[in-house]
Amino acid sequence: MKKKIRGGLVISGLLICLVAVVSQQYGVSENPTGLVSASTLTSADPARSVAVVYPWHLKNGQGITLPGRARASKYATLFFRDSGPLYQVHASPGDQVTKGQLLLQLDDRDYQRQVDVMESKLKSAQANLQKMQTGARKEDVLIIEQSIQASRSDLDLAQKELKRHEFLLKNNAVSEQAYDRSRNAVQILRTKTISLEQQLAREKSGSRKEDITAARAGIEELRVQLEIARDRLGDTCLKAPFDGVVTSRLPQAFEMVGQGEPVMSLHNISTIEIPVDVPENKVNFFLDREGQNICEARFLTKGNQRFQARLVQYSTRADRTTGTYEFVFAVTPKGSDLIFPGMTAEVSIHTPPLDKNLSKLVIPLESLMGVSKNSAQVFLVDPQTKKARKQIITFETLVGEENVVVTAGLSTKDLVVSKGSGFIRQGQPLNFELPQGKL
Repeated sequence: MKKKIRGGLVISGLLICLVAVVSQQYGVSENPTGLVSASTLTSADPARSVAVVYPWHLKNGQGITLPGRARASKYATLFFRDSGPLYQVHASPGDQVTKGQLLLQLDDRDYQRQVDVMESKLKSAQANLQKMQTGARKEDVLIIEQSIQASRSDLDLAQKELKRHEFLLKNNAVSEQAYDRSRNAVQILRTKTISLEQQLAREKSGSRKEDITAARAGIEELRVQLEIARDRLGDTCLKAPFDGVVTSRLPQAFEMVGQGEPVMSLHNISTIEIPVDVPENKVNFFLDREGQNICEARFLTKGNQRFQARLVQYSTRADRTTGTYEFVFAVTPKGSDLIFPGMTAEVSIHTPPLDKNLSKLVIPLESLMGVSKNSAQVFLVDPQTKKARKQIITFETLVGEENVVVTAGLSTKDLVVSKGSGFIRQGQPLNFELPQGKL
């Protein structure tokens, strides 16, 4: 399930690890209080040289860059629903095609004949239903009546012949075989006459409702079969499901194509998608509810050229292996940009510049000591006494790889030790040069 979420800013475990490494590198103990008694200093402690900076405002906003690989916004492997010999080829790899354009065509001879057969059956069934509903014509009734009259005459003659044979059989003047033939002829003519009389009555009264209902159901069945035959005929033509570029074609003309076998691949590269894996602590950074964050994409083949990117979908389920969430960004290149699926890409996102009056400041990551959750300590330098003094601060997140955002504990007038803080103590005299532009 894809949906947007918003949560508070998550402090990166990676940030804490980086700070801890920096602290250990410079020999700083993670003392929760960080206080060193001034009595431990001696007058013999020499002044140590350090680098200092003034905290600066987060003018350019925060940013993050993640790698990805381009893919088509739409892609499909096409196939035929029925089998048959490939009759015509209308598109080849590299061709630009539009939705509905004919790409490949099978030999439709057998499918066309099936349509013709079903159309003929349907017409016959419709004519029969019409006859059942309207009844027989006068000409048909007259023919049946004449047939009945002739059959009755033949029956009367056969009955007289049977009586003569009965008389002759009693006098042994005729064989039993001749008598049986005469009797069978009477039965056949009697049955024929009765059948013609019933047919005449049926033609005059019309068909039963049950017969008409059954005939209508048969017509509907034939219509469905005709639609199926027409669909199969239409399926001999493979058409483009969307605008795109043909990337591959497997069969050649006049080769046999099987049902469901891949025959062609199609990509839509008018819009390129870039899926990236977003760490847990950066999810809120990418879900910009107010639409102020600036999102850009860059491709290896295009150098420093950047493209505007937009978030089109994201997953709310973390990858079991990496613990990251997949976010998909879309880029719409111009026709001359030549960006293809599979190219190496990266997505960068930046927050808009912040107001200088905001309380968030930035200092070097190396300045932090005694990190505990989102709290840490830094050494400040008194410009008058030129001695070190510890200050507790609250930090928020990384800016790039070398700086950190401070939300409380510092001002732009504080002079912060940026390098060498791991080798000094509380109250120790320091040698330093003021940053350029500061008095």
